[in-house]
Amino acid sequence: MPEFFSRIFTPQTIKADVIAGVTVLFITLPQVIAYAFLAGMPAQAGLYAALVALCLYAFTGTSKVLAVGPTAIVAMMTLQITSPFAEIGSTQYIASCTTLALLTGGVLCFLRAIRFGYIISLLSHAVVAGFITAAAVLIIGNQFPTALGLQGLKEMNLTGQMIYLARQLTDINTVALAISLGSLVFLVLCKFFLSRWLVRAGIKPANAEIVTKSAPMLVVLLTIFLSLSFQFKDQFGVEVVGAIPSGMPELSLLIPSLGEAIQLLPGAFLIALIIFLESTSIGSVMASKQRQRIEPNQELLALGIANLGVAAVSGFPVAGSFARTAVNFASGAVSQLACVVTAFFLGITLLWFADWFFALPTAVLSAIVIISAAQLIDIARIRELVRYSSSDAITFAGTFVMVIALGVEAGIVCGVILSIMFLLRRNSRPHIAEVGRLSGTEHFRNIHRFEVETFSNLLLLRVDESLIFANARYVESFVYDQLAGRAAVTDVVLICTATNFIDVTGLLMLDDLNQNLSDTHITMHLAEIKGPVMAQLENTSFMKDLTGELFLTADLALKALTER
Repeated sequence: MPEFFSRIFTPQTIKADVIAGVTVLFITLPQVIAYAFLAGMPAQAGLYAALVALCLYAFTGTSKVLAVGPTAIVAMMTLQITSPFAEIGSTQYIASCTTLALLTGGVLCFLRAIRFGYIISLLSHAVVAGFITAAAVLIIGNQFPTALGLQGLKEMNLTGQMIYLARQLTDINTVALAISLGSLVFLVLCKFFLSRWLVRAGIKPANAEIVTKSAPMLVVLLTIFLSLSFQFKDQFGVEVVGAIPSGMPELSLLIPSLGEAIQLLPGAFLIALIIFLESTSIGSVMASKQRQRIEPNQELLALGIANLGVAAVSGFPVAGSFARTAVNFASGAVSQLACVVTAFFLGITLLWFADWFFALPTAVLSAIVIISAAQLIDIARIRELVRYSSSDAITFAGTFVMVIALGVEAGIVCGVILSIMFLLRRNSRPHIAEVGRLSGTEHFRNIHRFEVETFSNLLLLRVDESLIFANARYVESFVYDQLAGRAAVTDVVLICTATNFIDVTGLLMLDDLNQNLSDTHITMHLAEIKGPVMAQLENTSFMKDLTGELFLTADLALKALTER
């Protein structure tokens, strides 16, 4: 059930949500305008998208505090996916972005219809980390031209941008550079020191943190004042946001052509996947802090409806925002009413205060985007990932390089393929241990790791994996290798504690193994078969032909076979 309709509102909760909603407004305004420019869309597109997405998710989502709207990663993906089809900023480009939002919403709703909430498991942490890190690098690189006062670089890849910048150093607008650097310094100082300074001044830590999170709005207001005072655009040629149409967004029904829809559909699917990953991850973290839970399949529907609504106002794809959600939570929000309040004041801004942003230098927006993107790069987590697993390190590196070199789609596909390859590799060579009994206990452990009792006539093997086509022959070969040179062995016990599934190939392997061991006068037994697996085996010819017995535990098997 959507969270909004399950909430019983009281004067106290309403007050808390209103305060949180107003607080979130101060970080939402600069971010959504900045992300609109990152996506190659006009400023009002970001405002429209945030307003509609906040309202629609509030009435359909299951998270109490998730703030949905434009995000850096999704904006960057929008730019990469749609820029090949039209000139950035053109009417056709805006239509392509709107079509992408429409298709993304449709994909999310379709995934909900087939109850495909578990699709998130297709992306390993290594793939996600590689993609997010590469996306952050691309986002930062994408902002260099605007931060330096240069034009016409958004359609280039990162390498092209760096080469162009190296050749155009003399064309840099020094005023724009000063604005972007000053904004960056201000935001960094606020991030690392402002909260501490405010606490020392006697402000409560929670309130100090909220003020710190609102730093982007502070720098926006300051630079607007300076821009108007010193005429940045007219006197120094600094690019500004320009006119933002006043009034609420108009609804429009976009019917894309079949050809365009087919071209954009793969990108829409990837964006839908990232939106769901980004939003559910944030929502789950916040829900756990409130001892609540979110419903993945309902989230698919809520995010799908939000994106369909955004498409109706000529916006671009939206997702859950970590920064705005964190501020919402820290501000004391208890329900989605807080997001409705934020949307309400966004509407007020569009109606009466849109003109305020006319003189806002785009270099400031670049600084805001750069700071936001830099926070996506988790060096500590990457270092841990690389140290922990070589396969995950390769997957991370492959995803990162491919996203940088060939784009988001190629990078994610490469990461998924690498993950599957390593998974198949691991499953094709499962861990199998010869075990013995710990003296005086009923516990069995690896003979190479523990001092255990062994018996010359018994070979006890624990198979720590399901038996499937990928590993069946490896398991069979392992058994034969262990028997080589051990003429005293008369019984082999396969301990299937970790075997959750046996496919047809695995079944045929067991049948062949049973017959071949029987031909050499060795009896094969099974122990600790799980109920679902036993249900699979019950009516098979293998169970009728099994030369040995089924034992409930390895200890019972040992006792029965040593007492003969």
